[in-house]
Amino acid sequence: MSALVRGTAGARRSLLWTIASSSRFTPFRRYATETDVPPVRSDAPDVLFDTSSTGRNAQQGGAILKRYTGKGFPAIPSLRHLVHPYHPHLYSGQPLRELTLPQRKKGGRNHTGRIVNRHVGGGHRRRLRTVDFYRLEGGEHDVIRIEYDPGRSSHIALIRRRNISSITSPKISPEEGAILAELPKKKTSSLEEKPQRDEVKAGWSYILAPEGLRAGDIVTSYRSGIPAGFVEGWTGIAGQSGDTSDSRALGLLRTGTLKIGNVLPLYLIPPGTVIHNIALSANGKMLLCRSAGSNAQVVAHHGPKGEALGGSDILKMGGGLDKDGKRIKSNGSVLIKLQSGEVRRVEPGCVATIGTVSNKEHHSRQLGKAGRSRWLGIRPRVRGVAMNAADHPHGGGRGKSKGNKHPRSIYGWLTRGKRTRRPKDKNGNKMVVSQRPRLLKRQ
Repeated sequence: MSALVRGTAGARRSLLWTIASSSRFTPFRRYATETDVPPVRSDAPDVLFDTSSTGRNAQQGGAILKRYTGKGFPAIPSLRHLVHPYHPHLYSGQPLRELTLPQRKKGGRNHTGRIVNRHVGGGHRRRLRTVDFYRLEGGEHDVIRIEYDPGRSSHIALIRRRNISSITSPKISPEEGAILAELPKKKTSSLEEKPQRDEVKAGWSYILAPEGLRAGDIVTSYRSGIPAGFVEGWTGIAGQSGDTSDSRALGLLRTGTLKIGNVLPLYLIPPGTVIHNIALSANGKMLLCRSAGSNAQVVAHHGPKGEALGGSDILKMGGGLDKDGKRIKSNGSVLIKLQSGEVRRVEPGCVATIGTVSNKEHHSRQLGKAGRSRWLGIRPRVRGVAMNAADHPHGGGRGKSKGNKHPRSIYGWLTRGKRTRRPKDKNGNKMVVSQRPRLLKRQ
């Protein structure tokens, strides 16, 4: 009897296996409750930011994190974990060639052929975009388009100065042009042939694109000063037209100049404003907050004795450059707070750009496969414990042990907690008011 039961059970299992293997679906067991609600499409893109709100984001469309899995996509390992931020407003063509330079790759090696930058080599052929980090040219500039830059995490904007033809090139008749073309060219040295600034050519230039900047917008740089007659009653010096008039003119000035993409001196930017692309000297290039999604915030304006300034008193801070390009003595400083939590003191004549750097979804991307890293010029990273003892301080030994050593680099330098400040800055940077929060040392 037991043999008959076992034979019947085995026949039943073989029958079920035959039916399940021959059918496309196996609807024998249902562990989920059936419902009439249609399932969510797995191939639908995930929206990172809500685009249903009013304003420009709703019209232009927010950033989309595209995933290539689900119906309609091949189930291959290279697309399984790929996450690609998609921006519909980006220009899909080639960059302006006059504002680019060819990138000569050296594979992380110096002039002697030794590797000085590890994990660098290969990658797709690129052209470097020359981005203007000075913004010395005043006047209104039209934003032509927003472009992708393979050399940085943020996007860049192509801008063109208005009425540039009447400013840079005088009117020449066709007869005069023909005579000039027939004249022999003068031989000049290489220093004279090279322009002083390669970032701006005939009014065209690239700048870092702030978040929300689109083609058709207008940006202006006030680094060279506020134009005469821009605001009625504006003199730029406190006390010349009365405190009330100065405060009113300052309010009108801020209303007309505090726009995304505009460049202003820090003493004219009110506290609480979000800025990026910050210069550390009055005549230097912009250095801080240039990566994707980074920004800083103006905290306060302080006088020469550390007193807080407000209203028209900020006009007494000075700083910047005069008409001859010489630095003006500053009276006080401006406090800015970086994303790391550090509060830093900066000269009032230094400039910054209004807004946040674009492409803040850059941190959400996932390359999905090793080959995509090689396209970017990134070579594999080998762990120290996987090397031999002669190749790394963590190498050698039995198993995955580094010999109870403190973490070190391949050159033997201490890492993970070792301070790397220069000896002359052992007492701290004098321009840092409060340092960024760090992990407490273990007792």
